[in-house]
Amino acid sequence: MKRFLSFLLAAVMASSLLVLPAGAAEVVRFSDVTDQNTIMAVESLRLMGVLDGYNDNTFRPGAALNRAQFCKMAVYAMNGEEELGLYNTVTIFPDAKPSHWASAYINMASRRGIIAGYPDGKFHPERTVTVGQAVTILLRMLGYEDKDIGGVWPASYMAVGATVGLTDGIGTNGNATLTRGQAAQLFLNLLRSDMKEKGSYLSSLNATVLENQVLVTSSATGPDGLETSMKLASGEAVYQMASGKASNGALNGLRGTLVLNKSGKVITFVPDAMGVQMTITVASAKASQIVDVSGA
Repeated sequence: MKRFLSFLLAAVMASSLLVLPAGAAEVVRFSDVTDQNTIMAVESLRLMGVLDGYNDNTFRPGAALNRAQFCKMAVYAMNGEEELGLYNTVTIFPDAKPSHWASAYINMASRRGIIAGYPDGKFHPERTVTVGQAVTILLRMLGYEDKDIGGVWPASYMAVGATVGLTDGIGTNGNATLTRGQAAQLFLNLLRSDMKEKGSYLSSLNATVLENQVLVTSSATGPDGLETSMKLASGEAVYQMASGKASNGALNGLRGTLVLNKSGKVITFVPDAMGVQMTITVASAKASQIVDVSGA
Protein backbone atom coordinates (compact mmCIF):
# COMPACT_ATOMS: atom_id res chain seq x y z
CA MET A 1 0.00 0.00 0.00
CA LYS A 2 2.82 2.40 0.90
CA ARG A 3 4.56 1.74 -2.41
CA PHE A 4 1.34 2.43 -4.27
CA LEU A 5 0.79 5.68 -2.38
CA SER A 6 4.37 6.78 -3.05
CA PHE A 7 3.93 6.02 -6.74
CA LEU A 8 0.64 7.88 -6.81
CA LEU A 9 2.12 10.92 -5.12
CA ALA A 10 5.07 10.97 -7.53
CA ALA A 11 2.80 10.60 -10.54
CA VAL A 12 0.49 13.39 -9.46
CA MET A 13 3.45 15.64 -8.68
CA ALA A 14 4.92 15.07 -12.12
CA SER A 15 1.71 15.89 -13.92
CA SER A 16 0.15 18.66 -11.86
CA LEU A 17 2.71 21.14 -10.54
CA LEU A 18 0.75 24.37 -10.23
CA VAL A 19 1.89 27.87 -9.42
CA LEU A 20 0.14 29.30 -6.40
CA PRO A 21 -1.63 32.63 -6.64
CA ALA A 22 0.53 35.51 -5.44
CA GLY A 23 0.84 35.52 -1.66
CA ALA A 24 -1.10 32.29 -1.12
CA ALA A 25 1.85 30.30 0.24
CA GLU A 26 3.98 33.04 1.78
CA VAL A 27 5.31 32.26 5.22
CA VAL A 28 7.07 35.26 6.75
CA ARG A 29 9.26 34.53 9.75
CA PHE A 30 10.52 38.07 10.18
CA SER A 31 8.06 40.91 10.46
CA ASP A 32 10.03 43.20 8.11
CA VAL A 33 10.60 40.71 5.24
CA THR A 34 7.77 40.52 2.72
CA ASP A 35 9.51 39.85 -0.60
CA GLN A 36 9.10 36.17 -1.52
CA ASN A 37 12.62 35.78 -2.92
CA THR A 38 14.13 37.25 0.23
CA ILE A 39 11.93 35.06 2.43
CA MET A 40 13.19 31.91 0.68
CA ALA A 41 16.82 33.05 0.68
CA VAL A 42 16.77 33.98 4.37
CA GLU A 43 15.15 30.70 5.43
CA SER A 44 17.54 28.52 3.39
CA LEU A 45 20.55 30.34 4.86
CA ARG A 46 19.12 30.57 8.38
CA LEU A 47 18.85 26.78 8.56
CA MET A 48 22.48 26.55 7.47
CA GLY A 49 23.58 29.01 10.15
CA VAL A 50 24.79 31.61 7.65
CA LEU A 51 22.47 34.31 9.00
CA ASP A 52 19.62 34.94 11.38
CA GLY A 53 17.37 37.70 12.63
CA TYR A 54 17.15 39.80 15.76
CA ASN A 55 15.37 39.22 19.06
CA ASP A 56 12.58 41.60 18.09
CA ASN A 57 11.54 39.26 15.22
CA THR A 58 13.07 41.49 12.54
CA PHE A 59 15.69 40.70 9.92
CA ARG A 60 16.49 44.32 8.95
CA PRO A 61 17.19 43.62 5.27
CA GLY A 62 18.29 47.21 4.63
CA ALA A 63 20.94 47.25 7.36
CA ALA A 64 24.64 47.25 6.42
CA LEU A 65 27.10 44.45 7.23
CA ASN A 66 30.65 44.86 8.46
CA ARG A 67 33.66 42.80 7.38
CA ALA A 68 33.71 40.65 10.52
CA GLN A 69 30.03 39.74 10.15
CA PHE A 70 30.51 38.83 6.50
CA CYS A 71 33.48 36.57 7.36
CA LYS A 72 31.29 34.66 9.81
CA MET A 73 28.64 34.22 7.12
CA ALA A 74 31.25 32.99 4.63
CA VAL A 75 32.60 30.40 7.07
CA TYR A 76 29.13 28.96 7.66
CA ALA A 77 28.48 28.98 3.90
CA MET A 78 31.65 26.86 3.58
CA ASN A 79 30.21 24.46 6.18
CA GLY A 80 33.43 25.10 8.10
CA GLU A 81 32.17 25.81 11.62
CA GLU A 82 33.50 22.48 12.96
CA GLU A 83 37.06 23.61 12.17
CA LEU A 84 36.84 26.96 13.94
CA GLY A 85 38.67 25.64 16.99
CA LEU A 86 41.86 25.45 14.93
CA TYR A 87 41.84 29.22 14.47
CA ASN A 88 40.93 30.51 17.93
CA THR A 89 44.50 31.22 19.07
CA VAL A 90 45.91 32.42 15.74
CA THR A 91 46.73 36.08 15.10
CA ILE A 92 46.96 36.98 11.43
CA PHE A 93 45.82 40.59 11.65
CA PRO A 94 46.79 42.86 14.58
CA ASP A 95 43.22 44.21 14.83
CA ALA A 96 41.67 40.71 14.91
CA LYS A 97 43.43 39.13 17.88
CA PRO A 98 41.96 36.10 19.72
CA SER A 99 40.05 38.46 22.02
CA HIS A 100 37.97 39.72 19.06
CA TRP A 101 34.64 37.92 18.77
CA ALA A 102 35.19 37.15 15.06
CA SER A 103 38.90 36.30 15.16
CA ALA A 104 38.40 32.59 14.37
CA TYR A 105 36.13 33.40 11.42
CA ILE A 106 38.55 36.00 10.06
CA ASN A 107 41.57 33.75 10.51
CA MET A 108 39.88 30.79 8.87
CA ALA A 109 38.72 32.88 5.92
CA SER A 110 42.24 34.25 5.54
CA ARG A 111 43.88 30.81 5.64
CA ARG A 112 41.35 29.56 3.09
CA GLY A 113 42.45 32.40 0.81
CA ILE A 114 39.06 34.05 0.43
CA ILE A 115 39.80 37.32 2.27
CA ALA A 116 42.77 39.65 2.52
CA GLY A 117 43.74 42.64 4.63
CA TYR A 118 44.50 46.24 3.70
CA PRO A 119 47.93 47.60 2.71
CA ASP A 120 48.45 48.68 6.34
CA GLY A 121 48.42 45.01 7.35
CA LYS A 122 45.12 45.27 9.21
CA PHE A 123 41.77 43.67 8.46
CA HIS A 124 39.53 46.48 9.76
CA PRO A 125 36.71 44.13 10.85
CA GLU A 126 34.28 46.94 11.70
CA ARG A 127 34.34 48.56 8.28
CA THR A 128 31.24 48.05 6.16
CA VAL A 129 31.36 45.55 3.31
CA THR A 130 30.81 46.75 -0.24
CA VAL A 131 29.04 44.73 -2.89
CA GLY A 132 32.32 44.44 -4.81
CA GLN A 133 34.18 43.07 -1.77
CA ALA A 134 31.43 40.54 -1.11
CA VAL A 135 31.35 39.36 -4.73
CA THR A 136 35.14 39.05 -4.72
CA ILE A 137 35.07 36.84 -1.60
CA LEU A 138 32.37 34.57 -2.98
CA LEU A 139 34.09 34.24 -6.35
CA ARG A 140 37.18 33.07 -4.48
CA MET A 141 34.98 30.53 -2.73
CA LEU A 142 34.05 29.30 -6.22
CA GLY A 143 37.73 28.84 -7.06
CA TYR A 144 38.41 32.05 -9.00
CA GLU A 145 41.73 33.86 -8.56
CA ASP A 146 42.86 37.37 -9.48
CA LYS A 147 44.77 35.97 -12.45
CA ASP A 148 41.52 34.49 -13.81
CA ILE A 149 39.75 37.85 -13.79
CA GLY A 150 42.18 40.71 -14.36
CA GLY A 151 40.90 44.14 -15.30
CA VAL A 152 40.04 46.93 -12.87
CA TRP A 153 38.58 46.03 -9.49
CA PRO A 154 35.69 45.91 -8.62
CA ALA A 155 34.23 46.20 -12.12
CA SER A 156 36.05 43.10 -13.38
CA TYR A 157 34.84 40.95 -10.48
CA MET A 158 31.31 42.27 -10.83
CA ALA A 159 31.37 41.34 -14.53
CA VAL A 160 32.48 37.78 -13.81
CA GLY A 161 29.96 37.55 -10.98
CA ALA A 162 27.19 38.51 -13.39
CA THR A 163 28.40 35.95 -15.95
CA VAL A 164 28.17 33.05 -13.49
CA GLY A 165 24.87 34.22 -11.96
CA LEU A 166 26.36 35.21 -8.62
CA THR A 167 25.04 38.77 -8.72
CA ASP A 168 21.49 37.97 -9.85
CA GLY A 169 19.14 40.28 -7.97
CA ILE A 170 22.01 42.23 -6.38
CA GLY A 171 22.68 45.16 -8.71
CA THR A 172 25.76 46.27 -10.62
CA ASN A 173 27.30 48.93 -8.34
CA GLY A 174 30.34 47.26 -6.79
CA ASN A 175 31.10 50.30 -4.64
CA ALA A 176 27.71 50.31 -2.91
CA THR A 177 27.36 49.17 0.70
CA LEU A 178 26.11 45.60 0.94
CA THR A 179 22.84 45.19 2.85
CA ARG A 180 21.66 42.14 4.79
CA GLY A 181 18.93 41.51 2.22
CA GLN A 182 21.45 41.60 -0.62
CA ALA A 183 23.77 39.30 1.33
CA ALA A 184 20.98 36.73 1.68
CA GLN A 185 20.41 36.73 -2.08
CA LEU A 186 24.14 36.69 -2.78
CA PHE A 187 24.80 33.64 -0.60
CA LEU A 188 21.78 31.81 -2.04
CA ASN A 189 23.21 32.49 -5.52
CA LEU A 190 26.49 31.02 -4.28
CA LEU A 191 24.78 27.81 -3.17
CA ARG A 192 23.22 27.52 -6.63
CA SER A 193 26.52 28.13 -8.48
CA ASP A 194 29.11 25.88 -10.11
CA MET A 195 32.76 25.84 -9.11
CA LYS A 196 35.25 27.32 -11.58
CA GLU A 197 36.87 23.96 -12.31
CA LYS A 198 34.35 21.19 -11.67
CA GLY A 199 31.05 20.42 -10.00
CA SER A 200 28.55 22.44 -8.04
CA TYR A 201 29.43 24.55 -5.03
CA LEU A 202 27.22 22.36 -2.83
CA SER A 203 29.18 19.27 -3.86
CA SER A 204 32.38 20.96 -2.66
CA LEU A 205 31.07 21.11 0.92
CA ASN A 206 31.80 17.44 1.64
CA ALA A 207 28.05 16.94 1.74
CA THR A 208 25.46 14.69 0.11
CA VAL A 209 23.24 16.59 -2.30
CA LEU A 210 19.85 15.34 -3.47
CA GLU A 211 19.00 17.44 -6.51
CA ASN A 212 15.70 18.07 -8.28
CA GLN A 213 13.62 17.31 -5.19
CA VAL A 214 10.31 18.73 -4.00
CA LEU A 215 10.16 19.47 -0.28
CA VAL A 216 6.82 18.10 0.89
CA THR A 217 6.88 19.38 4.42
CA SER A 218 8.88 20.38 7.43
CA SER A 219 7.54 18.03 10.10
CA ALA A 220 6.95 18.46 13.80
CA THR A 221 8.99 15.82 15.61
CA GLY A 222 9.75 17.24 19.04
CA PRO A 223 7.58 17.64 22.14
CA ASP A 224 7.59 21.37 21.57
CA GLY A 225 5.93 20.91 18.17
CA LEU A 226 8.73 22.63 16.26
CA GLU A 227 9.33 21.56 12.67
CA THR A 228 12.79 19.98 12.96
CA SER A 229 12.76 17.48 10.09
CA MET A 230 12.12 17.47 6.34
CA LYS A 231 10.39 15.04 3.99
CA LEU A 232 10.65 14.90 0.20
CA ALA A 233 7.99 13.96 -2.34
CA SER A 234 10.29 11.29 -3.78
CA GLY A 235 10.32 8.90 -0.81
CA GLU A 236 9.31 7.95 2.71
CA ALA A 237 12.55 8.98 4.46
CA VAL A 238 12.40 11.73 7.09
CA TYR A 239 15.57 13.80 7.45
CA GLN A 240 16.34 15.44 10.78
CA MET A 241 17.80 18.96 10.88
CA ALA A 242 21.53 18.96 11.65
CA SER A 243 21.30 22.26 13.51
CA GLY A 244 18.15 21.37 15.43
CA LYS A 245 16.64 24.61 14.16
CA ALA A 246 12.97 24.66 13.36
CA SER A 247 11.90 25.43 9.82
CA ASN A 248 9.22 28.06 9.37
CA GLY A 249 7.76 26.25 6.35
CA ALA A 250 8.73 28.91 3.80
CA LEU A 251 10.50 26.28 1.67
CA ASN A 252 7.66 23.75 1.70
CA GLY A 253 6.39 22.86 -1.77
CA LEU A 254 9.51 24.16 -3.52
CA ARG A 255 11.68 22.23 -5.94
CA GLY A 256 15.38 22.34 -5.15
CA THR A 257 18.29 20.53 -3.55
CA LEU A 258 18.41 18.90 -0.12
CA VAL A 259 21.88 19.14 1.42
CA LEU A 260 22.85 16.49 4.00
CA ASN A 261 25.89 16.21 6.27
CA LYS A 262 27.97 13.05 6.86
CA SER A 263 25.38 11.79 9.33
CA GLY A 264 22.55 12.16 6.84
CA LYS A 265 21.04 15.17 8.61
CA VAL A 266 19.79 18.29 6.84
CA ILE A 267 22.23 21.17 6.47
CA THR A 268 19.70 23.11 4.42
CA PHE A 269 17.33 23.01 1.47
CA VAL A 270 18.30 25.20 -1.50
CA PRO A 271 15.33 26.16 -3.71
CA ASP A 272 15.90 26.30 -7.46
CA ALA A 273 16.02 29.72 -9.05
CA MET A 274 12.79 28.96 -10.91
CA GLY A 275 11.23 26.94 -8.10
CA VAL A 276 7.51 26.10 -8.21
CA GLN A 277 5.63 26.26 -4.92
CA MET A 278 2.47 24.31 -4.21
CA THR A 279 0.63 22.83 -1.26
CA ILE A 280 0.94 19.13 -0.49
CA THR A 281 -1.10 17.39 2.19
CA VAL A 282 -0.73 13.79 3.29
CA ALA A 283 -3.52 12.81 5.70
CA SER A 284 -4.18 9.42 7.34
CA ALA A 285 -7.42 7.86 8.52
CA LYS A 286 -8.04 4.66 10.52
CA ALA A 287 -9.08 2.58 7.52
CA SER A 288 -6.91 4.07 4.79
CA GLN A 289 -4.40 6.75 3.81
CA ILE A 290 -5.41 9.61 1.52
CA VAL A 291 -2.94 11.47 -0.63
CA ASP A 292 -4.13 14.91 -1.70
CA VAL A 293 -1.95 17.06 -3.96
CA SER A 294 -3.54 20.37 -4.91
CA GLY A 295 -2.67 23.87 -5.97
CA ALA A 296 -4.28 26.39 -3.65
